[in-house]
Amino acid sequence: MLKIVFLLLFTSSAYAAITNESEVLLLQTGGNSVVETYNAKTIFSLKKDKRSYTFSGHYTLGVSEQTDANGDTEKIESARNWDALVRYEQELNAKLSGFTALQYEGDEFAGYKQRQNTDLGLKYILTKTDKINSFVEFGARYTMEKSTTRDEDGDDQHDYTKARFYYEFSNKVSKTLSYKFWTEYIPNFTDNEDYLLNFEPSLSYVLSDTFSLKTAYKGIYDNQPAVSDSGERDEYLDFIFTTSLIAKF
Repeated sequence: MLKIVFLLLFTSSAYAAITNESEVLLLQTGGNSVVETYNAKTIFSLKKDKRSYTFSGHYTLGVSEQTDANGDTEKIESARNWDALVRYEQELNAKLSGFTALQYEGDEFAGYKQRQNTDLGLKYILTKTDKINSFVEFGARYTMEKSTTRDEDGDDQHDYTKARFYYEFSNKVSKTLSYKFWTEYIPNFTDNEDYLLNFEPSLSYVLSDTFSLKTAYKGIYDNQPAVSDSGERDEYLDFIFTTSLIAKF
């Protein structure tokens, strides 16, 4: 599948509209508290006629420095997560499109080493104007997940049949100011208690033709979070608050 997508991409790139949006966040503190945080994200899109291809990914790393009773310092990871996605979309009419996507992601702090998601679904445009855009997506998802711990049967590899419902709304308030909100609900039919609810409101301010400043709050709610080493369940809600510099090409 990937070979076919890449072949179509490069043979048609000369006649297609190409866009890229990348953002980066670097944070380092010193003195009494030593913390390093790195976050990078990119979205590459190619559109030709009624077909479009999207490649995206992100990587987040958080490291803190701790000193033990002997005065020795050690760097300890407090966050590490990543994802890579390839998506193909075919326009069926002015409002309806079909899509398929393949995503790999990992987050050991959330209880899984690697997760592979395969999606098949439809996208329906609700509103599309110069200022306001909104759409919904719905479809099926098949997940193969490798957990950080083994279950009572000794297995760490699990397969799930899921669905995915997605809604996005964006509004361009002025030439320099815009905001966006999206939410995603992923029910799990294999394990009914293990559903996900993700959401992100964001605010963007245009600095120039290329650069923008973005502030966002991303929430990731897991109704059945991983079990920690102490035997207790981790927090249900993980969140990421970022202020990033975005470059659009």
